[in-house]
Amino acid sequence: MLVVLASRVDLAEVRHALVAASHRDVALATVWSFTALLMIAFRLRVLLAAQGVPARLGQMFAINLSAFFYNLFLPIGGVGVAALRLQKIAHGATGRLTVAFTAIVCDRLTAVAALGFVGLVCWIADTHPKPAGGLFVLFVGLSTSAALIAPRIVPLWLRRSVREIQTSGHGTWWSTALTRLSHALGSVARLSPWALARIFGISILAQIPGILVFVALGHGLGLSVSPLSMGWVRSVVTVLTLLPISIGGVGVREGALVFTLQSLGVPAHDALALSLLVFATTILAPGLAGGAVEAAHLLGFGVADARGHGAVE
Repeated sequence: MLVVLASRVDLAEVRHALVAASHRDVALATVWSFTALLMIAFRLRVLLAAQGVPARLGQMFAINLSAFFYNLFLPIGGVGVAALRLQKIAHGATGRLTVAFTAIVCDRLTAVAALGFVGLVCWIADTHPKPAGGLFVLFVGLSTSAALIAPRIVPLWLRRSVREIQTSGHGTWWSTALTRLSHALGSVARLSPWALARIFGISILAQIPGILVFVALGHGLGLSVSPLSMGWVRSVVTVLTLLPISIGGVGVREGALVFTLQSLGVPAHDALALSLLVFATTILAPGLAGGAVEAAHLLGFGVADARGHGAVE
């Protein structure tokens, strides 16, 4: 997709827009980006606490940064690495793999649901023209909230059927995977409504600094796009980049931004410049910080037991 965009967009204009971008606004966007990550780290901490696993905010923050580092060159590397780190933090808990898997599942589902919810609110409040397909993407994001509710209303006959399938395939890889998934969904169902509501509330609040990243970068490029418009544009683009079809969302992000911002009268070269700055502040900067975290871990500056009180892993 990047090749197609490069052939249709004036790259000289893109370069000019990037050079002329306000350094102050780019720096501010980077600060907002890390603020959002800190709030996401707090959400992970709340998720683990709801399952009886204590964790420090610094540990959660390091997990997020490490995930971004691996996501720079692995399409789904971030999710897997985060799961491994969460296993270490849950080391003292019974069923630590289930705890880690539950945290990852809830974290991803609430994040996407909040993206869809906030984007939909901005979409409704915004009076500017919008692409028809954007509304569908937002509803897809919001629909993931059903996965948090579904485990609570699974009928008894379906649970028995799943157990019978697991028993019949005992010892096989798919039976093991199904068992872990059912345990994770069961853990989700056992989370209290208050815990889920709190996690979802944190996810909604975490969208604010994320939107401010787009607002700051848009202002730095001199774009006449309102914060409300940036709110739904960001949600649409972010939901699309969650698809594991590219490394770090490269190509998908650029194409989605060019398409969605066209309805707001933004030239393609400015939209592409915005996408590159979004990548730099929300993916590359955290990824580089995560690389430093991983390097410190490999060099032995972290603590082997993540429950300790020293440096984070």
